[in-house]
Amino acid sequence: MKKKLSSRKFLVTVAGVITVIANNYFDLKLDNDSVFAIVSLVAAYVLGQSHVDAKKGVDK
Repeated sequence: MKKKLSSRKFLVTVAGVITVIANNYFDLKLDNDSVFAIVSLVAAYVLGQSHVDAKKGVDK
């Protein structure tokens, strides 16, 4: 469980979620386009890394 909680994909996702929530509650003054860009980057990273991880599993 500790390995999953310390994975880069998990930490990047948590950071993205915290950014979106902080923008809403603490008024970070990020416009909707910036928030969408952050969420898109997080999603692209997680999906890309998942693809790479899946390929590593196939090669073993």
